Amino acid sequence: MSFQFLLKMKRLLNSENTIFVVGLLLVFGTIIIPNKREISLSSSVPEIASTREAKILTAYFGLDNALPLQAIFIHKDAVGKDGMPMVLSLEVDPSTVDASDFEITSKDGTVYGVEAATLFPAEEAFELRTIVLIGEYGNYPDNPPVSVKIVGDLKGRTGKSFKGQYTEVIPLEEGPILSYAEYFTFTENYPYVERGVGCDCPRGETQMIVKVVWSGGVRAINGEELGENELNYFEVTMVRGLDTLVVNPFLFADLNDNDNNIDLCLDEVGIPISVRVNESAVIDPRGDKNSENELEVMSRW
Repeated sequence: MSFQFLLKMKRLLNSENTIFVVGLLLVFGTIIIPNKREISLSSSVPEIASTREAKILTAYFGLDNALPLQAIFIHKDAVGKDGMPMVLSLEVDPSTVDASDFEITSKDGTVYGVEAATLFPAEEAFELRTIVLIGEYGNYPDNPPVSVKIVGDLKGRTGKSFKGQYTEVIPLEEGPILSYAEYFTFTENYPYVERGVGCDCPRGETQMIVKVVWSGGVRAINGEELGENELNYFEVTMVRGLDTLVVNPFLFADLNDNDNNIDLCLDEVGIPISVRVNESAVIDPRGDKNSENELEVMSRW
C-alpha cells in the first residue's frame, strides 16, 4: 500500500464526504480514489415527477462480507461489511438521506439497521436515485437479506416521501438488472459534458438519449467499460408518427465514472417507449451475468 494512497485516504477520512468512498467500494468492488466533488442537481425538477409514485424500484445484495482491508481508513468497522445499492423511482433530495431511514430484514426475520447511506457515486445531474446502504444484513447462503423498508422521512426532490416503501432484495447470486430508464434530448439548459469522465453522447450525432440505471455497478463481460461489442445487446423500441421501430444505440456515454448509470446514444428520431437488454451483456463486481429484461422508458420532461 503506497504512501500516496494513505495520504489520500487520510484526507478523505477527515472530509465531510468520507462515506462517499465507501459507497464506491461497495457498488463496484474495487479501490478507486475519487476527487471530492459536490452533488450536482439539475437546474429544475421535472414537473412530470410530481405525478409519479415515490417507491423503491430495486434493492440489490451486491456484496456479502466483502469490503476490503483498505476500507478501514474510511470507516473503522467497514472491513468485511455488506453493500446494497437501492434504486428509487424519483430523484432524491440529498439533504434527507440518512442511515436511520432504512431497515433490512434477513431470512430468519432479524431486522438490521444501516450503518451508512450515500448517493455516491451516482450524484450527477439527472441521477440521484441510487442510494448505497452499508452495514451487516445477514450472510449468504443461510441467512441473506430478503427485504428492505424505508422507515424514515426520505424525500424526493418534489417533496414526496418514500417513508413506508418496501421491496424484496435481489439475491446475491442473481445478476444485475435494469432498474429504471428515461429518455431526453439536449436542451439549452442541459449540463452538457463534452469530454472526459462521464461525458455525454456526441451532440451533433445524437437525436435522443436513453439513460438506463442498473441495480448496481456493471462492466462488460471482459471487465472493461461497455463498448462497441455490447451495442447490439441493447434494443430501444421507438414510436415515430404511426411507425414503430427497434434500434440499437450507436454509442454508450456517461462512462468511466464508476456509477450504475449508462447513456444509450440514439441517432434515430422518435419517442422511446421501451428498452431491452439481452442476457450476458454485462457482469457485476462478483462476475454474475445479467439476465434478459425489458423496461418502459419514462420521459425526463
